Amino acid sequence: PEDLKKPSQFRLIGRKDIGRVDVPSKVNGTATYGIDVQVPGMVYATVLQTPMDGAKAEGINSDEVMKIKGVTKVIPLPFGVAVVGDTVEATRLARNALKVNWNLSESKAAPFDSEKAKEEYASKGRDPNIEAKEWYKVGDVDKALASAAKVLEGIYWSEHTYHAQMEPMNAVAKVSDDGQSAEIWVGTQVQPLAAAVVAGALKTTPDKIKINLQLLGGGFGRRIWPDAPVQAAVIANIVKKPVKLILTREDDIAAARPRPMTHHVLKAGLDDKSNLVGWRHRIVAENVDAVAAPPRFAATGGKDIIGWRGMEQEYYTIPNVRAEGVREIRGMRVHAWRGIGAGYNKFASESFLDEVALARGVDPLAMRLELTKQHPRATAVIKAVAEMADWQRKRPGRGLGLAFADYHDSFSAGVAEVSVDAKTGKVKVHTYWLAVDPGLVIQPENAQAQLESAVIYGLSGALSEELTVKNGAVQQSNFSDYHVLRMSEVPAIHTKIIASDASPTGMGELGIPCVAPAIGNAIFQLTGKRLRHLPMSADRVKKALA
Repeated sequence: PEDLKKPSQFRLIGRKDIGRVDVPSKVNGTATYGIDVQVPGMVYATVLQTPMDGAKAEGINSDEVMKIKGVTKVIPLPFGVAVVGDTVEATRLARNALKVNWNLSESKAAPFDSEKAKEEYASKGRDPNIEAKEWYKVGDVDKALASAAKVLEGIYWSEHTYHAQMEPMNAVAKVSDDGQSAEIWVGTQVQPLAAAVVAGALKTTPDKIKINLQLLGGGFGRRIWPDAPVQAAVIANIVKKPVKLILTREDDIAAARPRPMTHHVLKAGLDDKSNLVGWRHRIVAENVDAVAAPPRFAATGGKDIIGWRGMEQEYYTIPNVRAEGVREIRGMRVHAWRGIGAGYNKFASESFLDEVALARGVDPLAMRLELTKQHPRATAVIKAVAEMADWQRKRPGRGLGLAFADYHDSFSAGVAEVSVDAKTGKVKVHTYWLAVDPGLVIQPENAQAQLESAVIYGLSGALSEELTVKNGAVQQSNFSDYHVLRMSEVPAIHTKIIASDASPTGMGELGIPCVAPAIGNAIFQLTGKRLRHLPMSADRVKKALA
């Protein structure tokens, strides 16, 4: 409308950040997170979580645990065994003293072994007769691949990953005497969902649930599903007192809602002039929407909107494309993880695109510029990051890798500079450059912080984070065996925001999708070895170099 200001006339939007009201309290330690909440008459609880959905506790040593000073109740529940006490210390001692036999007969996850399952995933990735749901389609990829002068294939994997949020899962719940209303104090990413699920657990209606939102000590998708407030409310309804539930890190990992393990089969067809004429991307994985958003999953006919994001190739001009998904049902509690499907899908597709560029004898930068020439905003971020990184300059002992991603209607391109210790296989990322176009930027400094945060999260997932599953149970227990990026491992990060007058689009996860493929492509440029499996841990790199 003509009566609205033009962006060039803005005084604050995109010009200067207004100071955030939460920063001082976070810095001086006075900010109130969920774990800090205290209410009168409150008791404490923790829950030894079931090792998998469907497991039932049997043979609990309740009498022995009740002898611990300060412990007031041991409660077997569908989600685990709760211990209630007068202090956090009492509940922690009780939780550690619990001895439970788990009946796994009704658990779908019990037979699942993430390593053994890979053979079945791989078989389904190659089977042309297996049911695969279409996610994205342009032209006729079957015809294009059948008539291609050359067909290339790439196989990629990613493992389960845990959110690793700093603040343990927690909530405070106060339930009315009749059990029909409740007040909850919690840091949650989705308040209406928390109210609805708590209401369901109490067999009441969401309007009877009051959610007092607290600051979140990290979410990243983990605090979407309201495990903690539901468990706190159920326990509070039993003991008829306000309950403060705090899960141990071990129980949070045991009950993780991880990013799914994925298998990717990609094919590209080249004509007799080496033009890219066909592209197919198939993913084999458990479907996140089936677990996290069942109504939407049903409404879309079984499409995994969370897990398949990033397989589409809307901004690369390829005449024939098909992206499709094969659903695995393994009983894991898979869920959204920062960057959702784009994190692993772009790792596969952008790594494979470098393979295609090599087969064509084309520089990876030149190929991406060629494919995006009909989309100026996409081209602009690619050119910008190449200039930032001085793409053509050779660096002895270092490799450069490039990746592009569109995500939530925003555009990003990243370049990683890496070295590899041939003896240990350890990858060191020295510098990471990132250029983005998210449309109109409201607060530039806040946006830059989001990008840097996302890059760090992406680096951790790309290089070290991995959950393994045996007999349906997660094998890791804490940060001692689930490695997240340390401060000493963070590279220099350079960001550039190419703001425009377009509507504001996604920013919070935009920095993640390019990280893993940029690192993988850099490793290949340096060593000639293609890393096809996330995380690109030292063991995997060493094996690839052997």
